[in-house]
Amino acid sequence: MKKILIILLFSTSLFSASIFTLDNVKHLSLYMPIDVSYIDQKQKEEIKKSAKKRLQKAGFVFGKPDAISFMLKVESINITNIEVINVQLSLGEEIITKRHENIESFALTYFANDFLEAEDPYDDTLESINFLISEFIDAYHDDNEQ
Repeated sequence: MKKILIILLFSTSLFSASIFTLDNVKHLSLYMPIDVSYIDQKQKEEIKKSAKKRLQKAGFVFGKPDAISFMLKVESINITNIEVINVQLSLGEEIITKRHENIESFALTYFANDFLEAEDPYDDTLESINFLISEFIDAYHDDNEQ
């Protein structure tokens, strides 16, 4: 009986909708804080160029005023010769709350992360970034189907 309950709970989480919505997201501003020792400046620029190209191919536009901040952040810590990496992808934008008084604020309106233990930190980080961008693009297409 326990196995059935666990399987049921797991399967419902697979098909649940995200708490985030990507409706009408179009204009982005790319921000990539990558502060890890195993990625140099040239590699950072290549990662940024590749991410931007994939997002543009998916229909996103860069360089417009008041664009939503698209952040791709990479952090790591080395623990006994193993790199532990946290890759985060998020959207941040100015919002107006629905409180008693409308309050202007900045909020993360999309967030996903990948936490991994890496033997090959650079390649594993690239794989994680590509995975998170693919998930983001898929969620965007799902939310914006006509």
